[in-house]
Amino acid sequence: MALQKDELDFLIAMHRRLTDQPLEPDDPVREPIHEELDDSDPVALLAFEVGANPVESLQLFSGFRGAGKTTELWRLRKQLRDLGYLVLYADAMDYVNPAEPIDISDMLMVIAGAFSDTLNDAIGTDMARESFWDRLKNFLTKTEIRIGEAGAKLDYSTPAGAVLGSLKTGVNIKAELKTASSFKQNLQKFLSGHLVDLKAEADAFIEDGVKAIWAARGADTKVVFIFDSLEQLRGSYLTWKDVIQSVQQLFTVHIDRLRLPYVHAIYSVPPWLRYLPNSSPVPITILPTAHLWHNDADRTPDARARAVFRSLLYKRLKPQEMARLFGPAAEAPGGPLDRLIGACTGHVRDFLRLVQEVFKRARSLPIGDDAITSAINAERRALAEIPLDDAKWLFEIGETRTHGLLTADERSVERLSNFLDTHRVAYFVNGESWYDLHPLIREDVARIVARAGAKDGT
Repeated sequence: MALQKDELDFLIAMHRRLTDQPLEPDDPVREPIHEELDDSDPVALLAFEVGANPVESLQLFSGFRGAGKTTELWRLRKQLRDLGYLVLYADAMDYVNPAEPIDISDMLMVIAGAFSDTLNDAIGTDMARESFWDRLKNFLTKTEIRIGEAGAKLDYSTPAGAVLGSLKTGVNIKAELKTASSFKQNLQKFLSGHLVDLKAEADAFIEDGVKAIWAARGADTKVVFIFDSLEQLRGSYLTWKDVIQSVQQLFTVHIDRLRLPYVHAIYSVPPWLRYLPNSSPVPITILPTAHLWHNDADRTPDARARAVFRSLLYKRLKPQEMARLFGPAAEAPGGPLDRLIGACTGHVRDFLRLVQEVFKRARSLPIGDDAITSAINAERRALAEIPLDDAKWLFEIGETRTHGLLTADERSVERLSNFLDTHRVAYFVNGESWYDLHPLIREDVARIVARAGAKDGT
């Protein structure tokens, strides 16, 4: 039976309410998942570390795709502001290309540039009437003069000549850093021999910025800089290995260069960084997935976590709307909500998207079991295209509840990261850290592995 127009309009309106996006802490639809479920709230850990260091600090924060990392960083921002900190926040994707390797010179420029861009808005004044991008051009020009005085030949066959010639024609350095242009490559080559000077220039700018904050807000003002979205540095099919290596270099070899004078710096980083050999000497605080089941043989449902997921849905949809959508059996054991929550790993984004998929497939109100089954099957099909080698690894993860990473080479780390990013595998923390398979692929993985074993005679 076809939906009536008012029923279709109602479903579309409900669908829009479930659009996933980062939420401010005081948003009425935000559910305090990690405050409620985590033994150690990651935001509380980050905030404590800031408070424990009176002058400056460096922290790394991460979460797998869809875990709600930005929402949690916004909660941290509010919590610190309520304590009197001046918190500057910037999105790294406004400055870098996630598909390209990132050099330490790139990172120093974008950090100082992002600090500059957010600072003027924060203190309500034009700091020294000069942005970092302007100062960077002046720095490069002064470096040209110094090189020239040392007798170096500056023509367009050299990196310096190519860079400085472009600057004179009005190149936009900030825009170029998001590309794979020849200018960016020449700039990297040029600055590779001037990292000490570039770091000193960036630090001097940030120090001037802190002094401007103190002049505007008082000398006891403590400054926090949150640089979000660096976890999106994952490369393309052709560049993933180079990107992994470049990120590893940044947060190991160059980690001390990422410290900022008189600033508590918090960088979001790719979660796969923790699996690499010689991983960062700075511990990474990881945002886990909400565990909808316990780490036992039967995967006993976690009643508290399921109640939280029911609550987050009811914060978006009113009780009378839920009744119209699912009828009086919505909350019944084994009813619509139980089925939908049971088909998820604990990622809010996945749960909301699955409910939206049910709305799309509904052919009547209240929504029938056939629409719920159809939506769950569609999600299963999207996850179940698994090569044999991956299925064997996934099967081991489900059996051992560990990540099963045997070697920390780039290819293995990239494969494990793909499992986690696609949510075929989830990372949980409750007392201890553990891993498990998405509930919709457990049977498929076991079937693939059993079929392969039968063929091999094992």
